Amino acid sequence: MNIAIHTITFILLVLANGGRHDWAYNVFALILWLHAIPITIELVKKRANIHCRGPLFWIAAIIIPWAAFIGLFAYALFNPSHQTIYNNLFSPLIPLGHNLDLPTTPNPARSLLFLQFLVGLLFMTLSLLITPITRKQIRISLNVVFIFGTVLAAVGSLMKLTNTKLFLWFIEFREPVAFATFFYKNHWAYFALLCAGIGMALYQYTFKQEKQSGHLPEKSIAYALCTLLILISIPLAEARGASLAAIPLALTFLYTILKPLLQGRHKIIAIAAFLLCAAITLGSFYKIVAPQFERAVSRSEKQLHDYELNKLGSVKRIALYRDSWTMIQAKPIWGWGIGSFIHIHPIYADQVFYQKGAAYPVAYEFCHSEYLESVAEMGLAGSALLLLPFGFLFLGLTKKANWKNPIGFGLILGSALVLATAAIDFTLSSPAIAMGVLFCATLGLRYSLLSNRMRVPNGTAPLQT
Repeated sequence: MNIAIHTITFILLVLANGGRHDWAYNVFALILWLHAIPITIELVKKRANIHCRGPLFWIAAIIIPWAAFIGLFAYALFNPSHQTIYNNLFSPLIPLGHNLDLPTTPNPARSLLFLQFLVGLLFMTLSLLITPITRKQIRISLNVVFIFGTVLAAVGSLMKLTNTKLFLWFIEFREPVAFATFFYKNHWAYFALLCAGIGMALYQYTFKQEKQSGHLPEKSIAYALCTLLILISIPLAEARGASLAAIPLALTFLYTILKPLLQGRHKIIAIAAFLLCAAITLGSFYKIVAPQFERAVSRSEKQLHDYELNKLGSVKRIALYRDSWTMIQAKPIWGWGIGSFIHIHPIYADQVFYQKGAAYPVAYEFCHSEYLESVAEMGLAGSALLLLPFGFLFLGLTKKANWKNPIGFGLILGSALVLATAAIDFTLSSPAIAMGVLFCATLGLRYSLLSNRMRVPNGTAPLQT
């Protein structure tokens, strides 16, 4: 039941233009917060002994740091560092007296929006790891998301390749320049990366089942074709970071397809065959997406040329990185507050952000690097309280997992590639992408934990789930 609610929530969040609305933050945060109830029931019922880890792990290493993070940054809502003159994101600020030793924020209302949804994502992570779920339920959930993503990819690709807006109403409710139901075209590409990882996982599982049956693997072929369609839609969106991230995913997927065909062959023959197929596949992709790819390459070349000439006007993200580092140095422990970048950056903005004759710089809502922005907003201490429990979860549970299952690796790979793009883009600023990354990564880990339970002695029939 819980996983079904999470799946529907994820899809609705995508349809709500990625969740980039105040009402979406409020509504979907409330839905995610409701999962605190089954989490608490499960912890009490099992006395915090879950997945062969005891109370010291779940309470001390996971829940207490997250509770401290929530409490400290909730306090920031009552410890404002500035006051906005006008009721908008671009308002000048009036400094206020505040407690410098604890977290703060220049805009409590904006911080509350982001904080409540972030806390909801933490509840979702624990819910997917702790509450009762079977492997079959996980596969059904992944199939629903994959079918949804395939439909969006098919319609979006058709529109891009034919240059028609006939089906625009189907996938986009606001901006015609965007590629899907997100407010910015790059976010479609990140969602497609997650869907492609899901497709690879489902293909591996289905092929393994059909291989044992001995008949034509028609379902596996369908999964493979749909995954290729989703991969093609990524460069069509002209998202450069996601397009680069899609290359290792595409090559890994190609390897999973060719591996059964090349087993038993001489190594040199197998490698040569793989490289030939990879060249043909990538060449075919390029032919399909050549106009979009060439425009993306042209933009990158121009930005690199301007950077070499020290003309940062067209490479503003480099200046944003430098300004963010200055912000971090000013408040390294607790940062400036969740969601504060758009308010505080103008104070430290480089001259390239000032238009000719302007008294104020052009405001940027995000840093274009999630990791720099997180440290600037939450500080080193806040980032540690938030992120270290994720590391403890992965390191503490991965030893209990069976990673030889066909599902887990694809989900983790798709999530990891999206997280890699977050170093150079505001990937996780879309609530749908943030939820999708945690959703896929957590399900990959949970499926591997459940697969470990299915291990049985030789000669014993495995349990069906």
